[in-house]
Amino acid sequence: MHPTTGTIKLHGTNINAKLLPPLEVLKARYKFSGDHEGIVNREFMLRPGKTRRGTKEGSPVGTYTTVNMRQQVEITWLVGDEVWSGRYQKSRIVFKMANETFDEALVVDHIDGNPNNNHPANLRAITFHENAGNRAEAQLVKYPKRHPELPQGVTRDTHYTSGKRYIAKVTIQGEVFRNYFENPLAAAHWLASIKESRLGELARRNEKGLIEGAPVRPTMS
Repeated sequence: MHPTTGTIKLHGTNINAKLLPPLEVLKARYKFSGDHEGIVNREFMLRPGKTRRGTKEGSPVGTYTTVNMRQQVEITWLVGDEVWSGRYQKSRIVFKMANETFDEALVVDHIDGNPNNNHPANLRAITFHENAGNRAEAQLVKYPKRHPELPQGVTRDTHYTSGKRYIAKVTIQGEVFRNYFENPLAAAHWLASIKESRLGELARRNEKGLIEGAPVRPTMS
């Protein structure tokens, strides 16, 4: 099956993901960089002795997409005399190279929430729905909050006319959790408890160890 048409459905969805090239192709083209880039190019020519252009040893890998700022990589390789090519997420390439075995029906999540930190230690394979529960922060870039002063996942209930009311909402593993609160911090605490109970260790946490989006609790000096 040609890689440009070979796909696999992500677990629990009807979403197709493009199958990655064979591991030996990836290892021939790239090597680990030891930093947030994840990988850099190896010196490589598609047809040694015939190809004029090749990649330089240690040169950067990937270009940024305009939609979500994730890096993608264009790969061209030979199968016999036939040229095959495809475009893939850089994080999936790094993860497959680092782990060698990779269930490609999973998605690769950036643990720290930074889609451009492709160091192998920052990548983990989880289901599409598990990843969606951690995606709210990245979505703020594409879809800014109407009320940016409110905690993540909390919006003002504009249809409520008897005072102020806030809506807390998150979708995890295909299930929508929604509740109403008079206090936005209470709404954020509730969202954090939902993420903790449903995602467990997969729930993204900040530098203080709190679930992403949870209010920072005051500490005693």
